Amino acid sequence: MYRTRPNSVDRRLACRAEDVQESPTRLLSAAQMQAVDARAVAQGLDSFALMTAAGEAVAAATIDLLVARPGRVLVMAGPGNNGGDGAVAARALHEQGHRVCLWRFVSRSDPSPATQGDAASDAERAFADWQGETHHCRLDESQLPPSLAELIARADVIVDALFGAGLSRPLEGVLAEVVALVNASVARVLAVDVPSGLDGNSHQVSGACIEATATVTFFLFKPAHFLYPGRALCGDKTLAQIGLGDAQLDPAWPVCQLNEPAAFEAELPVLSNDGHKFDRGHVLVRSGPMVSTGAARLSAHAALYCGAGLVTLASQEQALAVNAAHLTAVMLKHCDTVSQWRELLQDSRINTVVVGPGNGVDEHTRGCTLESLAAGKRCVLDADALSCWTDAEDRRSLFQQLQEAAGMAVLTPHGGEFRRLFPELSAEDRPGESASRLHLARQAARRTSAVLVYKGADTVIAAPDGRAAISANAPPWLATAGAGDVLAGVIASLMAQGMPAFEAACAAVWLHGQAASDLQYPISAEQLLTRVPDVLRSISPVNR
Repeated sequence: MYRTRPNSVDRRLACRAEDVQESPTRLLSAAQMQAVDARAVAQGLDSFALMTAAGEAVAAATIDLLVARPGRVLVMAGPGNNGGDGAVAARALHEQGHRVCLWRFVSRSDPSPATQGDAASDAERAFADWQGETHHCRLDESQLPPSLAELIARADVIVDALFGAGLSRPLEGVLAEVVALVNASVARVLAVDVPSGLDGNSHQVSGACIEATATVTFFLFKPAHFLYPGRALCGDKTLAQIGLGDAQLDPAWPVCQLNEPAAFEAELPVLSNDGHKFDRGHVLVRSGPMVSTGAARLSAHAALYCGAGLVTLASQEQALAVNAAHLTAVMLKHCDTVSQWRELLQDSRINTVVVGPGNGVDEHTRGCTLESLAAGKRCVLDADALSCWTDAEDRRSLFQQLQEAAGMAVLTPHGGEFRRLFPELSAEDRPGESASRLHLARQAARRTSAVLVYKGADTVIAAPDGRAAISANAPPWLATAGAGDVLAGVIASLMAQGMPAFEAACAAVWLHGQAASDLQYPISAEQLLTRVPDVLRSISPVNR
């Protein structure tokens, strides 16, 4: 769950209300957020006013977690600006009658400003303004102070203001001990920015990490809030506005966004009053052999149910009777060989094809995949169409054809299929940075000039130009047989109706997840088939 909290201190900030981002859709990496802060200062915004607003938002989120009034709050503050946010929050909570103890972690034994860097820093000013109970602990301590363990055990809420999203090293030594005690405690835990130990650039955890009940962050969410493992570590997420706005964003940054209707609704199909079915595209789906026809039929039905004007299933002769027994509005064509598939593709009315579901990992699937790309059709490559490239030379031929197709294709691999198709992608491709699902999807999209739907609990959609979207609405019960085949058909349907590949993929992934959430556990792929059109109907501009 996530929510937004409006700016509570606008009157003190040099920022017009219309400059504040109201949508939580845009996501920023830790490095981008640091650049936003630097721009704000360069543009004349009061950095201490920003810290004060952030700290007051932390205090408000802490109060939301407190069951008892007044409550016992332990603020664990690190040496940087995250710690400063914690100090501001401590003061605000104390003024509201809560019992607050601030435990400050410092890099040297003397915590005075003279030994902690710039005496005029915002964090030092915040610590100086706090006059309540304070304890200190050096980051290089060999043993955890017993009094800290006691405070952790007695706290109602623990505020984790140790380290923000910019932390890139594992938490070790005394910090790891602190994290272990906090995670084992009965206290509710509020993380400031991200749980300490979660890297906001790599989106990974390499050591100990706080397991938060809730997280409050500022201006815009980060990918690490919605990608695993961070998604599970953050708890409920609150976005607080503190006085930053669009003026601090660099327009050259590739957009990463949360996958919500705002990301794609402008491109949803709009019907013309004098249109006909061919205006909404013709999808061609390749079927598998007699014993594996169901997957392709799920894709074909999904394409038809989501608005494609026509859908044809191309079937091997041995499977014609089986497919005919299950089809009514979906048309059926005989297709045994790659050359027959090539002939079907010559029909100019067919503008989108689906290859892979139940097709078999063989040379025929490889051939039909390459022919589809060469024919200039919009392509959705799923399942076996992603797993039949057994060696590097095969993959090079596929990637070359994808690059020539230039954004006309959507690839929909799950983790295993991704590793088979892109075995060379690894952390080494990004020196000093672990490869999260977001990084990998973006690399693969650039390499293939295709849209990547990297499926999982935190599905990422990536475009060749660097745009990306992270899906956060899919429930765990969406992981069921045939669900991916339905998704392939929905993507193809929207592409056939004219949606660009990236937006079609974003829309299909969101619709797919929302349909599963609406159905609740347990579900089947057949139920998804009927529910996805209902969800599309609810947001379609055609019905407004």
